[in-house]
Amino acid sequence: MSTNTSLVADVAIVGAGLAGLVAANRMAGLGLSAVVLEAGSDVQYPADSRYAGGVFHIAFRDLAETPEALCAAIVEATAGLRDETLAQALAADGARVVAWLSQQGAQFGRGGEYPFMGNMLMPFSLRETGFQNHWRGKGGDLLLQRLEASFVAAGGRFIRSVRAQELCLVEGCCVGVAAQMRDGSENAIEARAVLLADGGFQGNAEMVRRYISPRPDHLCKRGAGTGMGDGIRMAQKAGAALTGMNRFYGHVQHKDALHDESLWPYPVLDIVASAAIVVDASGRRFADEGLGGVALANAIATLDEPLSSFVVLDEAIWEQAGRAFLLPPNPALEQRGATVHRARGIDALAAKLNMDALVLANTLGSYNKAVAQGQLAGLVPSRTVKPATLATGAALIKGPDYVAIPLCAGITYTMGGIVIDAHGRALDSLDRPIPGLYAAGATTGGIEGGANSGYVGGLIKAAVFGLRAAEAAARDLVALDPV
Repeated sequence: MSTNTSLVADVAIVGAGLAGLVAANRMAGLGLSAVVLEAGSDVQYPADSRYAGGVFHIAFRDLAETPEALCAAIVEATAGLRDETLAQALAADGARVVAWLSQQGAQFGRGGEYPFMGNMLMPFSLRETGFQNHWRGKGGDLLLQRLEASFVAAGGRFIRSVRAQELCLVEGCCVGVAAQMRDGSENAIEARAVLLADGGFQGNAEMVRRYISPRPDHLCKRGAGTGMGDGIRMAQKAGAALTGMNRFYGHVQHKDALHDESLWPYPVLDIVASAAIVVDASGRRFADEGLGGVALANAIATLDEPLSSFVVLDEAIWEQAGRAFLLPPNPALEQRGATVHRARGIDALAAKLNMDALVLANTLGSYNKAVAQGQLAGLVPSRTVKPATLATGAALIKGPDYVAIPLCAGITYTMGGIVIDAHGRALDSLDRPIPGLYAAGATTGGIEGGANSGYVGGLIKAAVFGLRAAEAAARDLVALDPV
């Protein structure tokens, strides 16, 4: 790429979500000059952390728990965790990063009855369904505004409408990044280090098709949808290793959420699905509902047609699990015109769903028998007995009044990406740091995912590793300075 160098800084930061802005402010506090490159052009540019519910938790556990307990929860949630030192770092620094954010002006409070909601950004989100009323002026939005303002006030440079294109390497060391500027020109930002914090690849249909789902167009983007995988692509070209690319964080949404933003990011159908059964177009179960909504969303996404599944339950479950959690789907879905199928008897329900009644009846019969006998592990697929958070135990589906709801996988951010160490240094295939290259947030992998699509918390992950990467960069650059 032919470029002209127009900016010089100690560190160039790609992406102005929570990870990038935490790192930028921490670097400024440590005496480093930094420039933040943000692809968005609006004052309130799209970012997953701006739209997030604002809950700072670790694997659905309260940050007040001991680091040992939090680390164990992460490892349990993420079967196949690549590097336990990442879990240890997250568990050790969760409370520290909330205290640091509070010093930057963030306000936290208890946002709900669940224990993991003890540190939720204020003003609280998760109070209104649908996208437009969900985030504006709420905790995540205000936090990004505060962090941007404090960074600029400290002398930092924040540039919108600029998209990073390629890392600049000299003898294997990262010394800057080439980017396309607002006016279409190509410029190189000369830096002693680069931090990649531009999110995952949920907005890149080609990458989603390659790693996650055969039909990326049939997944509901329940976040900003701006993660294009640029950081992952640039880092891989520079020699960084990737891991865990086949998992994402998301929830089970109503099928109509694909085209109706009043139905996302909430309400979600996680708790309903975990109490009942989820079937494909043939009427057969295809996933372990007891693992909860994140794992179910991942399973739905892998179907040849991700819009072909249904949750099947009865009116009793709909009146109980359907009214659980914040912003429950009952009655919100029907109030917003979403389809909820009802029928008396399985034959009538199967007819409405265009399914073979015998297949659906056999699926339901096998499930109810397993519930009654306490033999859920013997089902195929097996059914988790210990419920996950935002999941409930399996309930008998008795009828005679049945309910079926068409489903969609809602994808918020991808879980896999650049391999890093516990200090945010990007690693190559031999686990060696690439000098001058750091990464944080959803552009990284190794701390979430695994066989059960384990989720540890996007906000806390972004903030902790943004903070750690900034501190590591400061130490590393000081070590390189001539005496």
